[in-house]
Amino acid sequence: MGLNWKSVKAAHVTQACDALLNSTGRAAKPRGLIITYKNKQLPAKIILRTAYCLANNIPSGTKLKFSSGEGSLQFLQSLGFRAERLQTNYPVAEKN
Repeated sequence: MGLNWKSVKAAHVTQACDALLNSTGRAAKPRGLIITYKNKQLPAKIILRTAYCLANNIPSGTKLKFSSGEGSLQFLQSLGFRAERLQTNYPVAEKN
């Protein structure tokens, strides 16, 4: 059965961002998809997982399986957040 993302509101995402910013543990370095909140880049998948748990009264340690991609970015943007894919800075090989 799929996850019910309609239950997640902007307030849940804000709570998830604040919780990550205020956590005493070492935060995961954002890579791939990010959400910018209070001028900080946060890992979007962790924020989405936490927001989903908050919205659905699920314990925060619960494993949730979902793929993050353009749909995740669009969902966060629809709630009014700045979400984007980090650009990779891999040098492009020159063709000879």
